[in-house]
Amino acid sequence: MDLLHELENLAVIAEDNKNHEGPFQELLQEAKPKSFCPGVQAQLHLQPQDLKSTYLVKLDGPLGTASRVQELAQMLHLPQQVEGSGDVSGEASFCFVNGVEKRAIIRALSNNSFTPTFIHINKAEKGLSRDSAAPCLGYDATLPHHRVTELVHDFLPAQNQYPVWYFFYGTLANPDLLVEKLGLCVRPSLRPATVDGANIRTWGGKYKALVDGDSLVTGWAYEVTSEGHEDALRYYETSQYEVVRCVISMKDTNERVWGLTFRFIGACD
Repeated sequence: MDLLHELENLAVIAEDNKNHEGPFQELLQEAKPKSFCPGVQAQLHLQPQDLKSTYLVKLDGPLGTASRVQELAQMLHLPQQVEGSGDVSGEASFCFVNGVEKRAIIRALSNNSFTPTFIHINKAEKGLSRDSAAPCLGYDATLPHHRVTELVHDFLPAQNQYPVWYFFYGTLANPDLLVEKLGLCVRPSLRPATVDGANIRTWGGKYKALVDGDSLVTGWAYEVTSEGHEDALRYYETSQYEVVRCVISMKDTNERVWGLTFRFIGACD
């Protein structure tokens, strides 16, 4: 399936994903050209999740090439370019940018009548370091006193390691929801578990948010077996969350394993 056709299909199924830990916004939401004041847009306060958000920007007008996107977005490297076609949109080319780079493009075009088209990839960020435990629940693994001194050390889980244990603390701990979102044939078994160095807060008045803290949080552990299943969970959580490493303590066996969880990166209540 080509890129634009897949984006259109994902937008259609977005309506089925409203009941989750955050108010579900479209999986992939296209910012339609509309009248706006670029000067005001460029002054928008930069939110923490802007660093983690990913967008496709359409190569069009003054953004006709990847090198032009690199220049206006002030990127160190040439952005990845993808091609696509769709029944509605026709042939098009896109580049990947993050929220900060998107903001830089809008600012650079503030005196231009052209309105760029952005497609929001509304998916929890996953960027596990090979050189440290970062990102890690409960502490900043990049600080000197948290760095590992061994010359050779494998930081686990790795970025593309499967199967991998996940710690769930909200609606994802519902086996019936996992059956629906992952297309499972049988109801999965979850193990009671805890993570340390965290707190449960709320956002949006009612949605659970796991954040760094100093408490023991109780939840459930589930073994994700494939990248496809993990991607489904990341789309479900949206870009309001990021995937981070954590130590999961299994309550049934007292076993401790390195795994992953979804940490909230937005503004809590």
